[in-house]
Amino acid sequence: MQADWKPDERSAWQLVAQAAVIVGAVLLVYLPAWRAGFVWDDEQLITANPLLRTFSGLIEIWSGGRTADYFPMTNTVFWIERHLFGENATGYHAINILLHGADAILVWLVLHRLQIPGAWFAGLIFGIHPVHVESVAWTSELKNVLAMFFTLLSIFSFVGSNEQRQSHAAYLASLFFFALALLSKTQTVFLPIALLLYGWWRDRGSFRREVIRTGPFFVMAAVFGLITIWFQNRGIGEEEIVIGSFPRRLVNAGMAIWWYAGKVFLPTRLMAIYPRWRFDSPEFWEWLPLVGLVLLLGLLWLCRNRRTRGAFLAVAYFIVALLPVIGFVRMAYLRSGALVADHLQYFADVSLIAFVCSAVAMFANRARREIRTAIAAIAILLIAMMGAYAWQRPKFFTMKKCSGAILSRKIRTHGRRGHDLGSISFARESIPMRSNICAVPSS
Repeated sequence: MQADWKPDERSAWQLVAQAAVIVGAVLLVYLPAWRAGFVWDDEQLITANPLLRTFSGLIEIWSGGRTADYFPMTNTVFWIERHLFGENATGYHAINILLHGADAILVWLVLHRLQIPGAWFAGLIFGIHPVHVESVAWTSELKNVLAMFFTLLSIFSFVGSNEQRQSHAAYLASLFFFALALLSKTQTVFLPIALLLYGWWRDRGSFRREVIRTGPFFVMAAVFGLITIWFQNRGIGEEEIVIGSFPRRLVNAGMAIWWYAGKVFLPTRLMAIYPRWRFDSPEFWEWLPLVGLVLLLGLLWLCRNRRTRGAFLAVAYFIVALLPVIGFVRMAYLRSGALVADHLQYFADVSLIAFVCSAVAMFANRARREIRTAIAAIAILLIAMMGAYAWQRPKFFTMKKCSGAILSRKIRTHGRRGHDLGSISFARESIPMRSNICAVPSS
């Protein structure tokens, strides 16, 4: 994944032009989202949330006394947006889109700092990937784009602390940005393990130093993880949310990781809510995805010194970033019976995208001119296809009304098949319009 790579000597205007292309592509893809409205739990979190209306509410946001989850940074941004935009959804969507554009640029800059070939292309793909539309076009998922913004800044600063003379300041900045990421969405607790993986990948001789450097990150992650579990349990209360036995959780986790990887490489048949998963005792064949995943990791580890070190890092990062949301602990989203959701893989996708882009870039650099031309043509076609599909997805969020209650009734009545039918009709906006906000499970 890492190659012999000289520092970039491009001029400032070239870098600005590259950044402008990424932002322009994001803005173009998300043009329909500017006309989107409020859906699902946007009412609970934004339009009907009394905490967003007063200064005392802002204090309660940080105290956590009346919030379902402890995301005070995200709720503070909602508080500011509520006073700026009122109930005009356009402003909220604009902030999400701009933050996603900034995330795409930061993906490019972080990979560039890591000296990974194809960094700019990876940032562009991240920005227009269809599976990320739910995280951007759904107003409540500000928590995703905001937490990703701080997470990438934390990684950027952490990597810089190994390069700059003022490494202490960069290290403290990384800790600060990580705290802001945790205060935006606690799924970012995976970051310390990711930083440790980076330390192993970058320099084999200083792993003990990296363990010491990441120690404070692990402490912060543990504290915020426990806080989030407490808030989730308080919000769920006595409500039964089935997650299955431990063997079932392991089986579902293995299948979920492969499922998410499939959506990175083939983002088709995307839905707002996916069909129910099984939570009963696993059958023999259901262990195969988990076994395959373990074998893949084992093979990459054994061959880590044979040009697969970057591949192991990419796969391991992808798995680690998904660990908080693949069914090991109870969370409100599992009320739907679906273990997976597009917005839950927002943090994980960057590693697989980066790995593929770097492999393509290194192959193209060594190939003949004719092959490089063919690769460029395929890349342009891929970008066009992904952009076109991503451009269609935000239209789903332009609904002013939708009947989540009817969808939920379909799920309860018809099970898996009913969920398929319900999701498809929901996506086509063919369900009768009866309520102002979709009442579907919390994000």
